[in-house]
Amino acid sequence: MTVDKRLLRVREKIRKSRPKFRRQESWRYKRLKRSGWRKPMGIDNSMRHHKRGIPTIVRVGFRGPKATRGLTRTGKVEVLIHNTYDLEKIDIETQVARIASTVGTRKKVAITNKADELEIKIINRPEEALTFATISEISEELLLEEEDKKEPKAKAPRKKKPSKSSLTQKEIEELDRIEAELAGKPTPRKKTTTTPKKTTTKKKSSSKSSGTKSTSSKKSTTTKKATTKKSK
Repeated sequence: MTVDKRLLRVREKIRKSRPKFRRQESWRYKRLKRSGWRKPMGIDNSMRHHKRGIPTIVRVGFRGPKATRGLTRTGKVEVLIHNTYDLEKIDIETQVARIASTVGTRKKVAITNKADELEIKIINRPEEALTFATISEISEELLLEEEDKKEPKAKAPRKKKPSKSSLTQKEIEELDRIEAELAGKPTPRKKTTTTPKKTTTKKKSSSKSSGTKSTSSKKSTTTKKATTKKSK
């Protein structure tokens, strides 16, 4: 069934000019929803009498052409699908698939995969099948991701720096000189090792002995003088 494109354009023009129908006094009471339409009833109902300043009611003039009723914007007929066998009955040129709301996730994925093979358009394409994968493949991918998270990554071995204690004195001086050249500093001077002076105890003993000798000589001279005086 082919539809005239002119009628589709007329329907689109009517749709844009069609007002949003509001329920009577939905702007007055919170318990009344704006979207739910009810026909206004009553003898003195101002909405039924089409008074000015009050929202319009549903009428025949706001409806589109009869030939385009129930069709999509492209002019194709919707076909409700419950399983993969219903896809084989669809005509690609004039019909479009719509998955029923009672279908589960497993069948939704299978239907979308089958529709992609047959190049059939689905209006309400499910989010579960956007990756074009089956449920088993999705579950395998999730398991692999969990295993990757659990397995700790092997750390690379650290490079050991050469310890200065294992190097000789010449090698240490050479390393210091190279580091100073890289940093742009003058080369460090070589440290001269000064040996501490050894204090000898012999000199002290000699000085003590000389002191004792001088005292003994003084005593001897005094004794000699005393003996000479006595002899006189």
